[in-house]
Amino acid sequence: MNVWVTEVGDPCKIDLQHQWFVHVLTCDGEFLTWCRDGREPTPYTNIETHCGHAEFEVPPGCYLVMATWSPSAGDPHRLGNHLTHLQVVRVNCDDHACVTLFPPTAHFCGTWFQIALGTLVRLGDLDRDIAERAIGVIGDVLQRLPQPPDPLTEATARLVRRDAAA
Repeated sequence: MNVWVTEVGDPCKIDLQHQWFVHVLTCDGEFLTWCRDGREPTPYTNIETHCGHAEFEVPPGCYLVMATWSPSAGDPHRLGNHLTHLQVVRVNCDDHACVTLFPPTAHFCGTWFQIALGTLVRLGDLDRDIAERAIGVIGDVLQRLPQPPDPLTEATARLVRRDAAA
């Protein structure tokens, strides 16, 4: 498996500046544990990148792959501080999988969580008052971030607003 990690907020540019730690989980959310390089079974966690890249072998299967800025200390529920999105990867016998991991900005995560809350209200799965309070607080946080929204967040949020208006 070849894993590439992009720059924060830019899904098309490999991150050459940060050290990332790749984690491979099985579909039940546990670390893949397998005999790498003929050694004892080892969890696939904290695999260091070099220039935004890591390469390693995995057995055939379906996996969740992600990376963090800090090592996880082997705890699948503490996967570091800055996360990429999870990617689902299917590896068949003799396959070579290439995975790109995208670390979103706080604007991206906050904006999409606001959108998700609005959708839950429209579906009747969340009380409107609670959702509106949460959306307002998240909006306050996003406005106080030191950097402006990234271009990807602005572009994808416009798509959702356009669909909602239609």
